[in-house]
Amino acid sequence: MDTATTPAGKGITAAKQQKEDLEFLWKWRKYLLLLATLVASVTYAAGLNPPGGVRSDEVPPLPAAYPDRVGDPVLLTTNERRYTAFFYCNAAAFIASLVVIMFLLDRRISDNSVGLTVLRSAMLLDLLALMAAFTAGSCRDVAASAYVSALFALVFACVAVHVHVHKAREKQAAATSLADKARGEPAAATSPSDKARGEPAAATSPMEKAGERPAAAATSRADKFLLLLATFATPLTYGAGLVPPGGFWSQTEAGHLAGAPLLHDGPYKIRYNVFFYANANSFVASLAIIMLLMSRTLMSGSLARSHALPVCVLVELLGLMAAFAAGSCRRIDTTVYVVCLAGLVLLSIVLQAKAMYTFEQWRAYVRRALTCANLELEQEPDTPPGNSRGDSGEVRVDRTSTIQNWQVDKVEESRSLLLLLATLAATVTYQAGLSPPGGVWPDNHDPGHPDHIPGNPILLDMHPKRYKVFYYCNTAAFVASVVIIIIVQSKELSSPATIRRAALKTAMVLNLFGLMGAYVAGSFRDAPTTIYVFSLAVAVFVYL
Repeated sequence: MDTATTPAGKGITAAKQQKEDLEFLWKWRKYLLLLATLVASVTYAAGLNPPGGVRSDEVPPLPAAYPDRVGDPVLLTTNERRYTAFFYCNAAAFIASLVVIMFLLDRRISDNSVGLTVLRSAMLLDLLALMAAFTAGSCRDVAASAYVSALFALVFACVAVHVHVHKAREKQAAATSLADKARGEPAAATSPSDKARGEPAAATSPMEKAGERPAAAATSRADKFLLLLATFATPLTYGAGLVPPGGFWSQTEAGHLAGAPLLHDGPYKIRYNVFFYANANSFVASLAIIMLLMSRTLMSGSLARSHALPVCVLVELLGLMAAFAAGSCRRIDTTVYVVCLAGLVLLSIVLQAKAMYTFEQWRAYVRRALTCANLELEQEPDTPPGNSRGDSGEVRVDRTSTIQNWQVDKVEESRSLLLLLATLAATVTYQAGLSPPGGVWPDNHDPGHPDHIPGNPILLDMHPKRYKVFYYCNTAAFVASVVIIIIVQSKELSSPATIRRAALKTAMVLNLFGLMGAYVAGSFRDAPTTIYVFSLAVAVFVYL
């Protein structure tokens, strides 16, 4: 009788599964803490400043009663059901984030079956509540709500299919193992990838094991980079969806509904729709990345790792760039500038990746042609590269291999720092582009200036040169940040040689100079202060 089918065997299996799940969550502890903290921050801000804005004037007759008083949410009057759904879902996401933070701060709370169940439930509630709050707060019509809901349903359907396929393959592998035992054949050891495919693996040599460990470590580091990117993109796109660029109408007049986005009802309706759908796609893709990386079941299968993750990352980055291009500017020429800049960057990255792939193929071909066959046979197959065997048979680690490992660690540390810097810069520039300094013209603008279109940046009409400097510097910094993220995420593009390459250094310098230029142009209105800050920045760079 198989011990796995007995009550004792099931108990041991459940305890082992619980321990593995806890270790898996604790491995990602600091990233989950960062994600929960950012979600708590953005839901806190969204609760205090709800979508649709608040009333600036009381509705007659006076004295007005709730919800028509100054400071009351506008959406509560114009669309009570949508506001109620947003409020409760946003509050649930905020509370769930706090619960996740408390459970992750002390392992003693979650180091049991009850605590682990509560932690999982809080994470799931946080995810679902965030989706529902985004759908209710960012949309004003049925079509947009249906589109966002369909995106969420598609993500959950893909996750369900992946889980079902993985479990079916596990059952098939278990049935095959039982059949082998019944025939008296020894069951072969299975590797993680073979378990996901339901196929037995052959015996693994020491050299293969030594080669698998660096590959597994590299995969884990790549997953952490992706989770860090999704961690910053999720609250960023959530906040941008609830408070879109241009603000909201404060009163219902001339066919404009109070609480509706200014750009949606004005002359920029197409631009707003592009921003909304691109931002929604990026938000959903960020949540999908988090769901994939936080599930041991999904990430143990090759299907999720080979297709789902790259697609989600591509959708997220393209959505961010499209939303930035549509929401940060109001004129066609500036939009064309952003689109062309992003297109040229992506094209150069693709060409660089293709050139590096072709170069590697030619180098491998030349190496095979110039390498003698007898030299290849002299190396023992069970000794890892860079090591040697002594007289007693023990493996000696070569000093060159140790130096190479140290260089690899330094490169990975550089990649982590670059990704963190680029992600923070992309977050700041994305928000600054959608909410420019000086604000936008409200709906009750001065009748004596009909050229002041509601939703347009005020700085563009009052200080056009200063706004253009801010806009182009901010856009250059945003695109440079996305370039750094793409290069660092790619294993081929972020090789040790690429880390020191002029292209990456150029992107970093452009990013920093763009941030400084945007700050100098957007934070001041007088020339002396601008000259002072600019001179200070130049002095710092000259000193460095």
